[in-house]
Order: sequence, then structure tokens, then C-alpha cells
Amino acid sequence: MKKYTVLLALLLSYAAFSQTDIDQILEIGIENAQRFSEDYFASAGESLVNTVSNGWYNTAETKKLWHFEVGIVGNLSFVREEKQSFVLNVQDYTDLSFRNGQTSQIVANALGVNEGDVSVVVNQGQITEVEIVLPDGIGDSEINSLPSGFLQGSLGLIKSTEIKLRFLPRMKAVQDAEIQLYGIAFQHEFTDWVFPLKRWPVRLSGLLGYTNVKGFYDINSDSGVAGADQEVRLNTNSWLITGIVSTKLPVLNFYGGLGYYFGSSDADVLGTYQVQNGPLISQTLTDPISVRNKTNGVKATIGAKAQFGIFRANLDYTLQNYNNLSLGLNFGW
Repeated sequence: MKKYTVLLALLLSYAAFSQTDIDQILEIGIENAQRFSEDYFASAGESLVNTVSNGWYNTAETKKLWHFEVGIVGNLSFVREEKQSFVLNVQDYTDLSFRNGQTSQIVANALGVNEGDVSVVVNQGQITEVEIVLPDGIGDSEINSLPSGFLQGSLGLIKSTEIKLRFLPRMKAVQDAEIQLYGIAFQHEFTDWVFPLKRWPVRLSGLLGYTNVKGFYDINSDSGVAGADQEVRLNTNSWLITGIVSTKLPVLNFYGGLGYYFGSSDADVLGTYQVQNGPLISQTLTDPISVRNKTNGVKATIGAKAQFGIFRANLDYTLQNYNNLSLGLNFGW
């Protein structure tokens, strides 16, 4: 059976594939396929918005004019068990039923794995029916953590403000799949606003950040469906608004933040597809599936930063919908 890379694999560089043929997803009907895809990719979209909202800062202190810092940031987000599945209720679908007769059942999403094959039946009348085996998620096991990484730099501007940029050039993640990432943030330090604040043992600042991630996957050779220009595209936008506090020690400093993140993840299956079975048999579908997932929430971060001359290293942990561990390695002046 031909396989196709699920959307999250494009963005997180997982060299793994969904355990299904895209033809089978389309065989349950376009409205059913759209509804299933929304639930199937919901956790994947949420986790991506969560993970790329991290790693923006390692201190509340902003850099002096034209001072800079450049380095690498890596994130590792953790997936809770309840985020690896969803409840599929056939009453929300058209002419769909479980082979075992149940009306609802917990099934795997893009981050989970079903316990054995889970089948649904598309009813096309009293005699004709098509049985579909629902897909597992990425790879052959549950996904408990999701990594990401990128280049990041910051530059001091006037009036206790600095600009931050993050970037990952368009590059191949797995066969026929490419990803790219960019982001921008501004951080402003409040410590200098009021003279008494300068005497405090900590610094205070605020940050506004935006990250965009795009994924591209050419599925013409792997979809198992006749057609043309078959491609999966994913576009994720992630915003962060946060306050930051850090100590003023010479070598080892501690920092923390309390903020709010929000964003969306859009996934589109593009091209033409000639379905072989089910209610759409012999029909040619154009751009058949488009899924958008939104998420938002509060996050709290605590971390430490060590500085040795021009070299810096930091490690922090964030409590949020998908808890995250960030590591940064930088140098600067």
C-alpha cells in the first residue's frame, strides 16, 4: 500500500509515514474526509503553534545599541496521552458506521496509534459498501515528544529595545518534503523607566514575537491516486506576548516569563485526485481537503543562562498546553 507523509512530518523533520493511502481517506466522501482531517490533525497543529512560540529569550536585559547575539535554538515539546487520540462519532458523519456496530470510538490522531485495525464502513445503499481502515499517526508508535530547531539572532536598538530574528531556510526534511521557518520579535526593557527599578536585583522586560512555519510535500508518486499536481502544504503562524524577569549576576543568571500565545495551522491537500472507490468513485477532485486549527493559552517559563566571555548557553522549561524544553547556544557582544 502506498503511503503519504502526514503534515506534521514536514515541519518536525520526522522521516516517517502515515499508515494509510490518501485514496482511502477520500473514499469516505469529501465532507467526511474534511471532518475526519480536522480532528486527525488538530493536536499536530496545536503542538506546532506551542513549540515554535518558545526559545525567544534567555534574559530580561536588552542589548546596548548595535550589540548582538547569534546562535542556535532547539525546542522539545512533550505530548500528553490524551492529545494522541480523539473520539470519532459516526453520527457526525454521513453514511458512515463502525464495523463493530459502535456509534463512537476513540481513534488515533496524527500523534497516536490505534490498538489494532479500526475500520469504518461507507454505506452506498443496502447492498454496496466500502470498508476503510483508519490511519495511525506518524510512524509505528505513539509520539511523546516533538523537536524543532532554528537559527536565531538579536540586535540592540535605541531606548532599551532589541530586535530578534529567527530563520530556517527552505530545506529538504524527508524525501520530496521541504520546510522553512522565519520569525521576528521585539523586546523592550522596563528597568530604566523608573529610577528605583535600577536598584532592584532583577530586570523586567516585555516581548512580542511572531513565527511562521511552512511545509511542502510533493505526493504525486506516493499518494496511490491518479491525478496531477498533488501536493500537501502547511502554513503555521504562532504569536507570543510575554513579560520577562531575570537576575543581574555576573556569570550564572536565572530568568522566567509569564505570557500568552496564540496561532493557527492551515493544512491543504492540493491537486487533482481520481477516486477509485466509495461514494466519489470515478470522480476527479480538485484541492479536496483544507484544514485549519486554532489554539491559544497561557505559558510560564523558568530557566538559567551561563555566560563565558562571548559564549552563552541557556536551558529553560515551559509549562503550557504542550510543555516544552528549550536549549540555546549563542555567542555575541
